[in-house]
Amino acid sequence: MMKRQMGLLLLLATLAILFLPAGVTSGEWRLETARQLEQRLQPFMVAESLACPDQGFDLQTNLIRFYRLRQFEPAWVDRYGLLPEGAMALAMLKQAGRQGLFDTDYHSPWLNDLLDGMITRPVIIGAAFDGKQVQLDLTITGMVLRYAYHHSRGHTEPRMIGREGPGELNPTSDLAVALVEALGRGRLEAFFEQLEPRHKAYRALRHSLPRYQRIQAAGGWGVIDEGHALTKGDCGPRVAQLRHRLILSGDIRMTSEGTADCFGGNLAAAVSSFQQRHGLSADGVAGPRTLAALNIPVAQRIRQIQLSLERWRWLPHDLGSRYVLVNIPAFQMQVVEEGRVIKTMRTIVGQQDRPTPALASVMTYLEINPYWHVPAKIAREDLLPKIQANPSYLTRQKIRVFESWAESARELDPRAIDWSSLSADYFPFRLRQEPAGRNALGRVKFMFPNEVSVYIHDTPSKGLFRKPSRPFSSGCVRVEEPLALVSLLLNRQGWDQERLAAAVASNERQIVILDEPVPVYLVYMTAWAAAPGEIHFQEDIYGHDQTLAGSLARRSVLPKACRQTLGLPTYLGGAFGKDQAL
Repeated sequence: MMKRQMGLLLLLATLAILFLPAGVTSGEWRLETARQLEQRLQPFMVAESLACPDQGFDLQTNLIRFYRLRQFEPAWVDRYGLLPEGAMALAMLKQAGRQGLFDTDYHSPWLNDLLDGMITRPVIIGAAFDGKQVQLDLTITGMVLRYAYHHSRGHTEPRMIGREGPGELNPTSDLAVALVEALGRGRLEAFFEQLEPRHKAYRALRHSLPRYQRIQAAGGWGVIDEGHALTKGDCGPRVAQLRHRLILSGDIRMTSEGTADCFGGNLAAAVSSFQQRHGLSADGVAGPRTLAALNIPVAQRIRQIQLSLERWRWLPHDLGSRYVLVNIPAFQMQVVEEGRVIKTMRTIVGQQDRPTPALASVMTYLEINPYWHVPAKIAREDLLPKIQANPSYLTRQKIRVFESWAESARELDPRAIDWSSLSADYFPFRLRQEPAGRNALGRVKFMFPNEVSVYIHDTPSKGLFRKPSRPFSSGCVRVEEPLALVSLLLNRQGWDQERLAAAVASNERQIVILDEPVPVYLVYMTAWAAAPGEIHFQEDIYGHDQTLAGSLARRSVLPKACRQTLGLPTYLGGAFGKDQAL
């Protein structure tokens, strides 16, 4: 489709070149277009652009910079009509929806009129100059720059929707300069290709989007009628609905079994595959939770992919040669080296009222047999009721009490404290749990500085990892195989299994500085690619998807004044040639 559209635009542009307008020399045309471009780019003429600013991106400034670098020479048209570069740019903008962006954000309502005039007026009228060339050039430039910003950095910014973002965002490249250089070198296609994140996971997710969009265009995948759980041996129309649903999502091949309305072994395997991709217990039985997930409309799955693509754009395009990535709603950690996932393990993340934040930081050290300095909120709300119910709780848990949070604070005898006089509103003490098997942090914690004081650590509650959904912590990330993670991080520093085992068995606190700090990314992706063509979906445990979707929806419905920023004739000071409105 894209090739046909681009070919048509190129054909029309070529035909326009065959008809030379009379009465205007090439030099005169260039002087007039440069004059009009410079005139329309005066700051006082672009107040309309303030009606729909992009946070962190000033379209007006980038437009002015772009044309000044080109000495106000048009980029997409010449005196005869649309250039091949203009046709390519328009064809690329038409593909915005396939990138998880909004097509309407990169389309002027008057674009078709501008293109029609550009192609036919020199033929029919032979007009020397009417200003439409200038208007069309400005329109395309504005759309391309805005698309480039959204594709490389994101349509919105994390700080606009609360504390969901990964911290420091991608540095904003000088898009105006990059676009000028690409046009000058004939590398416009490479300019568009280099906008998107280079991560394999991003590209795999982006490649999956058109398949779900095709399912939606064909009417979706329907619903499975209400009823009892479906399992092996069942037959009937609901089984046929289940099979059809799993065929559409790619969990089972159409020819896998001959009897469409009976539940056999292949269908059970397909159900297990679906469950595994959706964070459910993979038992091969289509029970209530599985049926509810199967009946989620394809439109919602498309939205999850779009939102996850948006979040990928927030991350640095270069994550590092070795890094740790925790996908919060997937309850999963990956250790990546040279673009390859070398270790995957399950995690436990924060409860809904104590969510694990998305952030980016750098792990600089780890602690073997760490102290647990009990956070004040946990001490007040969680531990104080247990202490008041049983004062020996502190002794059994090897928790020491200090009179304050000062480093030199004096240790107190817990038996001498009137715990009944304390409350969630008044708790002046600091609690510290000693290294031991019962320590809430387990045998190791991994430290990366961040303003919310979260970290990755071990846990004595190993049984929780067997649950498919694991939002149980107070905000930190508990990891299933902490010693395996230690081995991966310290294998370049001479730590073998024997040395690590001895350090753990000593029960002595030990800090180990990483010779090579490791980037850490805590991200929130409810849709992700586990393998090529294998897309996983997870529950929106904190409601972040809903918040982000609302923000994007509000920004995609542009008011009239905002659409002027994308190239209506009133944009940049009136209409064509004589500043007449169409």
